[in-house]
Amino acid sequence: MRYLQRTTPSRAIRVGLYIAMVGVAAGLGLLAASRGHSRGLETVGVVLSLVAALALLLFILLRVFSVFTTVSTMGVVLGVASLVVVLAVTSGFEREFQDKVLSVNAHLIVTSYGLERDMSEAERDAQVIKKKLAGLPGLERMSTFSFTAGEVMIGKVGANLKGVDLSDGAPELQRIMVTGSVADLGRPAHCAEAQPVPDPAAAEPVGRIILGSELARRLHSRVGDCLQVLVPFSGGIESAPSAYTFRVVGVSSLGFHEYDARLAYINLEDARRMGNARQSIFGVELRFADPMQAVRIEPEVERKLGPEARVIDWKTLNRNLFAALSMQKLVIAILLFFIIVVAAFNIIASLMLIVLSKVREIAILSSMGARAATLLRVFLAAGTFVGFAGTGLGILYGLAICALAALYGYPLDPKVYLIARLPVQISVREILLVAAATQLICFVATLYPAVRAARLRVVDGLRYL
Repeated sequence: MRYLQRTTPSRAIRVGLYIAMVGVAAGLGLLAASRGHSRGLETVGVVLSLVAALALLLFILLRVFSVFTTVSTMGVVLGVASLVVVLAVTSGFEREFQDKVLSVNAHLIVTSYGLERDMSEAERDAQVIKKKLAGLPGLERMSTFSFTAGEVMIGKVGANLKGVDLSDGAPELQRIMVTGSVADLGRPAHCAEAQPVPDPAAAEPVGRIILGSELARRLHSRVGDCLQVLVPFSGGIESAPSAYTFRVVGVSSLGFHEYDARLAYINLEDARRMGNARQSIFGVELRFADPMQAVRIEPEVERKLGPEARVIDWKTLNRNLFAALSMQKLVIAILLFFIIVVAAFNIIASLMLIVLSKVREIAILSSMGARAATLLRVFLAAGTFVGFAGTGLGILYGLAICALAALYGYPLDPKVYLIARLPVQISVREILLVAAATQLICFVATLYPAVRAARLRVVDGLRYL
């Protein structure tokens, strides 16, 4: 192993090591001092910390290893760190999208009635479904819901209305409320600007609505405002649309631009009232303790309900989104693995230089009785150690980048990325997979130099003595 190490200590390396340590401390201190006060200083602190940490790794390796070994190891470090960061970010996007999707959609959605059924049939079917599915393992809650089969016009903006069952408090909706309360969906509402009618008892009641934050911004509406909801083609193509008056009782923000701009919530009472004018989908939402349990239990739910029911789990409902995320994650991981493969070629070059420079030593060992298998193990151990050091330091550096990214909260454009900040999700399984794959690549890279050293003939080495 001493052939991998630096032969003589260097004062310049020690000085660089101390400067890098001071840089890391200064960067972290600047980040902590400017936290929440100056975004520019936070950025400088993060960048300084990362650059100084990378320099610190470089000087640590130069302190211990030779230049050739350091170059080989740093290639592995950068490849592993890049892979750890990218996998953490893509996993973060998956987690964020899953959380946001499940805030709007349940784990399992069951519909057994078509658009042509009237409201009384829909209510009866919902009760039957609830009775059949009661007692499912892991089931936490069942609730009836409705969803407009097409867009309605809220003011001059097209949107969809989701009917919410308030019997269980609608906790998912309550968590994303910005202003107002979900309970206000069930309280009587009035609009001062409503058109007067001869018989107040026959007047159409005022509905209650919660707008998505982006939808509220486009409508220039706040809590307490009254809106007209128009249902196009409710009486045919040539008929005037049916109009309903709603009072805004809240604003929600999911952080998912597509939902916040096109979705509004009403209670089931108002949904039933509008169901005569516009066909809506009525069904039952099921929520489990574990979202993945819903995917596993879906066949049992289909068996209990029979062929008349349609059962959709949350992953199937958003199949295109999660398939695109998984494919993107796979492609990026494959591309970044090539960085590690390139680093493996550095390991090959480094070990080949050792083999060529130590021909005489190898020949002497062979003449003293060292077997080819012994020489093979020597160089395999050397290359594997380089891979092990690079993998370990790369994982540590990648985790440091992830921690700083999560602490810094890198902003994103929600209209483009659908979320406001860069998400980071560390997966132990993915890190272990990266470590195992990197070690395998580094081990394979050491085979050729090791075999070359083991096959070296004694006479070829002794001629240089």
